[in-house]
Amino acid sequence: MILERYYCIGCGFSKEKPYMHAIMEDIGICNECMRDVHTTKDMTFEGGDFIDIVISPFLYDGVASEIVRDFKFNGQRRCGDFLSALAYEKLRDKTVFDEYDLIIPVPLHKKRLSERTFNQSDIIAKRLGRLINKDVDCDGLIRIRETLHQSSLKGRERIENVKNAFVARDTALDGKNIILVDDIYTMGETANECAKALKMSGAGKIAVFTLCKTVMKRKSSLF
Repeated sequence: MILERYYCIGCGFSKEKPYMHAIMEDIGICNECMRDVHTTKDMTFEGGDFIDIVISPFLYDGVASEIVRDFKFNGQRRCGDFLSALAYEKLRDKTVFDEYDLIIPVPLHKKRLSERTFNQSDIIAKRLGRLINKDVDCDGLIRIRETLHQSSLKGRERIENVKNAFVARDTALDGKNIILVDDIYTMGETANECAKALKMSGAGKIAVFTLCKTVMKRKSSLF
């Protein structure tokens, strides 16, 4: 008997179904790679000034970080679609989305969108929308100026880089609770600026959903 084989987005090998942790069509993640995908302790966190809750199931390390980089920078859209479904599946409390009305992805500037050809946050948002049966508005928020990559900056530079970089243009947000979607949550500067723009347009509560949360390294001391 010939067993079906699936491409593992973690290690890149083709493996038979018994060796796969989860599959979606002809791709998935194998049991071995899944052991190197680490979940965050609580999966939900307090947000910033304009964010009510942050939902991030995975730590941005190991296999998960490699998959996200493949997704964003190597055009592997199906990897993002699969990881989005896996992140939702791993959530301990799926009712956390119940009180929210609409999903909005963090937008790219038109120049970066042209370079990358797609917005990774759109893909995550659309998958989440199908999973929780909520509408997705990919045009309700725009990035009005080009910004540097946050990963290249530190401290106050990260705040200034995205300050007032977003505006909500959807006039139907008044009173609606919004799920803001991105790929990685680090210090939350980008998400907080997006949430500020949404609340200035009348939005109610803002939740942030990301695939991963960055591992915060503690400063070592000799004393």
